[in-house]
Amino acid sequence: MSRRAVTLPLRFASAATPQWVCRRCLATQTMNTTSTTASTAPPIYGDPRLPASQRIDPATGRPTPLAEVDRLLKKPLRQLIPPQYLEHSTVEWLHDNEKAQRDRTKPHRKIIGVVVSTGKMAKTVKVRVPTQRWEPKIGKYFADHTNHLVHDPNDSLVIGDVIELHRLRVSKAVHHVVGELVTPYGVPLSERPVIPTADDRLAAYKKKRFAKLERRDLRREAAKGNADAIQQLKAMGLDAGQGVEAGKGEKANTKARDGAKGQKLAKGVLPGGQHEVGKIDARAKRNKESASKLNEKAEANLLEARGKAQELEVKGVGADPLSGASMEPGR
Repeated sequence: MSRRAVTLPLRFASAATPQWVCRRCLATQTMNTTSTTASTAPPIYGDPRLPASQRIDPATGRPTPLAEVDRLLKKPLRQLIPPQYLEHSTVEWLHDNEKAQRDRTKPHRKIIGVVVSTGKMAKTVKVRVPTQRWEPKIGKYFADHTNHLVHDPNDSLVIGDVIELHRLRVSKAVHHVVGELVTPYGVPLSERPVIPTADDRLAAYKKKRFAKLERRDLRREAAKGNADAIQQLKAMGLDAGQGVEAGKGEKANTKARDGAKGQKLAKGVLPGGQHEVGKIDARAKRNKESASKLNEKAEANLLEARGKAQELEVKGVGADPLSGASMEPGR
């Protein structure tokens, strides 16, 4: 007969067995703890008594990142902004034209997916979005999924994160960007790089466009001979263009037919400098004259060929220049 096993109280069993904690719950709890501590902590960017656009970082003496974003969003851009940058923006201090353009955009439906692959592409992750598939033979829907390549600017995502996607064409194969981290997994949010918001993306786009417009204006001024514009381009590490000199005429980086850069052509001259650009009637008259000259030359060549054929026929050897048939005797 077997002996009875020793029994222990439940309190000892529960204390001896380690409790399993979900990684997703652990990351969420850490996120909530850090958010509460961050809300009570003092601001780290400049003097909190000043508005965001006027704060200066005491460590560097430059405007804070928050001030730079605020300044870029307030500054109007003299061209249309792609709707994908405006449809998720929430700031109220945009320019009137940009705000009206944002009101005309129609936001797309909310897209939620799970990160299934990271680290295989630079700043790009694979996200699986659950969908449904209709089976016509059975007549019902089945669970399915769609994979998307999503742009992750700061490499903030890990496998298992539940995120919200925003549509933004980054490259030929990447048409989405991470918009918001809905539920983190594994790594706490405090140990990850910050995910840019829609307003941050809009500010970055406007900063890039402002820099390009500034370079374009400097090149136009340099083409007119502005010495300050030429010096600013050289300070940026850019070439003002071939033939551009301070205080001399209006010149630009126009390309000739051979592909080489040269000076700006005079008014009324085509690339190559062969013909002048006039009215349509004048050009049509000139083209007609050149066509008539070509026809006269072709007729002269034909008459010359017929004369040579007659000379050969007299000698007994020749061919008809029009038909190509041989005219040699005996054939």
